[in-house]
Amino acid sequence: MVSSFVLLGMPMAAMGVAWPSAADDLGRSLGELGLVTLAYGAGYTASTLASGELTHRFAIGPLLKIAALVAAGSLAVLAATSLWPVYLLSVLLLGIAGGTLDSGVNSYVAVNRDARSMGIIHTGFGVGSAIGPLLITMLLALGASWRLAFGALAVADLILAAGFIATVGVLGGPERPTGDRPSLGPNGQIMALSVAVFFFYAGVAAGTGAWAFSFLTEGRGVDATVAGVAVAGYWMLLTAARAALGVLGDRIDAARALTISGIATAAILAVAWIVPVHWIAVTAIAVSGLAHGSVFPLEMVLTARRFGDEYTPWAVGYEIAGANVGVALLTGGIGLFVAWWGAGAIAPGLFVLALLLLISLEALRIRSDRPLLEPR
Repeated sequence: MVSSFVLLGMPMAAMGVAWPSAADDLGRSLGELGLVTLAYGAGYTASTLASGELTHRFAIGPLLKIAALVAAGSLAVLAATSLWPVYLLSVLLLGIAGGTLDSGVNSYVAVNRDARSMGIIHTGFGVGSAIGPLLITMLLALGASWRLAFGALAVADLILAAGFIATVGVLGGPERPTGDRPSLGPNGQIMALSVAVFFFYAGVAAGTGAWAFSFLTEGRGVDATVAGVAVAGYWMLLTAARAALGVLGDRIDAARALTISGIATAAILAVAWIVPVHWIAVTAIAVSGLAHGSVFPLEMVLTARRFGDEYTPWAVGYEIAGANVGVALLTGGIGLFVAWWGAGAIAPGLFVLALLLLISLEALRIRSDRPLLEPR
């Protein structure tokens, strides 16, 4: 399970570093990375929205095996093709495979494991997101092609598929599940609030990662090297928060931890916005990752408790889809404000998103504390 999330985090994190070289090979412009990202996000969102139905029809084990094989094939084509339509189609399929792996593994762990296991697999995603760019950077520094890295990732996904084949009996056999599709019933408000939490969380996490460097350098005049270290520190501390959950998860009150995370994130980003001292802004950006790093895995753990084992695959799919939309709309939305008002709009934008995250977290907690009507 951990290895699947390490591999899940690597391809698109590596793509950002590989794209200038890939664009030259393919005869495309740098700006067309946006089309690559859009294709991946479209496939990812579509498969997460369909994950509940797919899991209900085919069981989790075979689904993960097929997703790993599709990912391996897509990465192999990316490593080999020089045709732009084929490249984009491969990225779309890679997104579909990634969304299936993401929602499938999260659903399985939410239902069958605990907070420690959820923290561990999400730590794997952070590690993969760090390794991907480093792999590309190392190969390019050695004079090798970016294609070699994607070929290596294809082989790794084949090995992952073999692992899923070996454990398919543990995860859910090939027999088709029986019974009617479970209903959300009267818990629609909780589902909507849960999706809102993931939507705003993705905006805070991805928005900070994407815009912190510009905020520090253009908005505050911080040295580019220091700002780069701050952004790296942000992702490292976000991953560290998830690793800590992997160690301490069984001893944490999830609801209380989420409230603390929401308050701390809003307070820290307010400090980054208001206090005009360089080192404080740098520190606040980095530490904000530690403040909210555990929100995503903790909310995944609570999903199974709120909606029951049967409906969890649907709920997880909707939540991850909400997060994908949040990344696109909210991170892009900050960009619109930056275009209008300059880099000074970044910090207040991030603070507002953090405040909306806190409000949605608390609204979900309060609503979930009421007696629930179990999904049928």
